[in-house]
Amino acid sequence: MRVRVLKEFTAYWNYAVTTFHKDAELEGDQARHFADNAPEGSVEILEADPEPLQAPKKPPAEPEQQEEGDGPPVDGTIDDLMSWVDGDRERAAQALTAEQAKDKPRSTVVKRLTALADTEE
Repeated sequence: MRVRVLKEFTAYWNYAVTTFHKDAELEGDQARHFADNAPEGSVEILEADPEPLQAPKKPPAEPEQQEEGDGPPVDGTIDDLMSWVDGDRERAAQALTAEQAKDKPRSTVVKRLTALADTEE
């Protein structure tokens, strides 16, 4: 992207207060920033950014696999996990085992599942 300064303005850029003089041409990130943020009428776009290529959308892998499977969704939200348990003592025990097997088990989840499973932590 390229822009031209139409009227002088002062702005904070690259850790310094800088004056941008009339007819100066700015490029790249600086041009993008001032095209979006400079005072109205201060810059003119000379060359716009090309349209970004849209990346193909990937389906979310883990949540769908967990919902399709029979195991507890321990990588999802606490609400998802507790919905899966649904007050069932066996499911609570299964979810507790899976949560404790994680590198960083969530203490809140462990306490809730322990109470539901009626087992020691």
